[in-house]
Parts: sequence; structure tokens; C-alpha cells
Amino acid sequence: MNELEKKKLLNDLNSLKKGLLDYKKRQERHVSMKFTKGQMKRLDDLRAKTWLKFRWLKDPIAKYGGNGSIKIASIKYNPFEYSLNPRSLHIVPKLFDALDMAVNTVSTAIREVEAISIKSIDWRDIKITKQPKKNAKETASLLDTIQLHPKVVEVSKSLFETGHYTQAIFEAFKAVNNSVKKKAGLSLDGKTLMSKAFKEDAPVIKLNELLTQSDKDEQEGFKFLFMGAMVGIRNPKAHDNVIQTDPFRTLEYLGFASLLMKRIEEGEVTRRGK
Repeated sequence: MNELEKKKLLNDLNSLKKGLLDYKKRQERHVSMKFTKGQMKRLDDLRAKTWLKFRWLKDPIAKYGGNGSIKIASIKYNPFEYSLNPRSLHIVPKLFDALDMAVNTVSTAIREVEAISIKSIDWRDIKITKQPKKNAKETASLLDTIQLHPKVVEVSKSLFETGHYTQAIFEAFKAVNNSVKKKAGLSLDGKTLMSKAFKEDAPVIKLNELLTQSDKDEQEGFKFLFMGAMVGIRNPKAHDNVIQTDPFRTLEYLGFASLLMKRIEEGEVTRRGK
């Protein structure tokens, strides 16, 4: 392991630890109070994001942090699998025990990696490594580790699973465009559509109550996110010879499209567009 690889691994491990702690904190709030639909979606989005980070770091965590397990009803579970896997059925007290064990495992891994002594480095030999290559079956299964909006899954899953990443991204953001158009009742398209549908003063689709300056800032911020998605993601994929070959980057694009779809779904139509 060279210095750059060590630094990257430590950054990834610390990011995972922060995600675990944030998820535990939100779960504790969820136990003590009733969450709104929006809060539940944000909680599950954080779980899915943290689960995906663990999947990427599973091998170095096992190597440097160990393979601990939590015993529940005489059955041993991996603490990450038990607390983050969407297919797990959680017993609340054990959920927090599993999260604590997961945090401790990552903390151990961080200490062990920090203790690695880097000797002499020939900078000519240093290479920035990418995510390890996976076979087609493993890559396709990545999509199932995060809970994307059903419409994104509908238009992109088969394309993603067959390696057509550019088209998968384009179809997801085309669906975002069409969903806004349908909900707002506007005949516009792309950047112009998003600007009118989500403008902070008298929007066609409002994303919150617009009572405070923070509400207005959120509305304006998402207006620019929707506009940027059309100009910076959908349009280049539609008109230029842009080739996407990285499944992990594709998942990030699809996750962004999924977030936008969820905000559209949650938004309230204030008036029908013209």
C-alpha cells in the first residue's frame, strides 16, 4: 500500500463511519418520534447509501477490522448485514447493538490502517486505482442494493444490467423531465420547463410550504438542480457521443435522478401550468 492508497482508504473508512453514526442517530430519533413520509424516505436513502459504501469496503474492513458477528436468537449475523441490508428484519434493540458493533469494527480498521508504515515510495510507480472490476452478474446486482424510485428502475434497470450505462442515465433523466411536464401540466421542456415549474416565486410545483426563507432557498436550490440535470446530464447524453463505462458512476447518476423523482412525487401542484 502506498501513501495515496492509504489516504484514500482512510477517507473512505471515515466516510463510512460518519454514515453509520448519522444513520444510528436518525434511527434513535425514529424510535422516539413518528416520522413523516419525507423523513422516512431520507432515513432509507441514508441507509442505502451507507450499505453501498460498506459493500465497496467489505474486504478491507474484514482485513483490518476483523469479522465480528452479533448473536440474535442463537444465530450469528454480520453487524453490517443486520443493520443496513434492506432485506433484514430488525429487532430495534439489536439494531443499535449491531450499529455499535459496525462502528467499532470500522474504528478498528481505521486505527490499523493508520498504523501501517509507509516506507520509501517511488512516485513514478504510483497509480490512482479505480473501483475493482466486477463481472456482469455482480455489476447488475448493484442496482438492487439501493432503493431507487420505481420509475427510475422501470426505465433504467434492464439497460444498466446489460451494460448500456449511457442510455440508462438518459432514460432516467428523460423520465424526470416527463414527470415534471405531466404533473405541472406544462408543454415546455428541459431547462425552461424546470425553471417555470419550480421557480421560487409562485411555483407550479412547490416542494415545501414556502413559509420561511429556508423554504424559499430549498425551492430555489432544487429549481437549479432540476435545470442543471437537464442541461448537464440529459442533454449531453441525448445529443453528443458521450459514453459512460463506469457502473459506480452510473449508479450515482441514477441515485440523483431517483432523488429528483421523489421530490417531484412529494411536491404539491399549486396551479395547472399553461
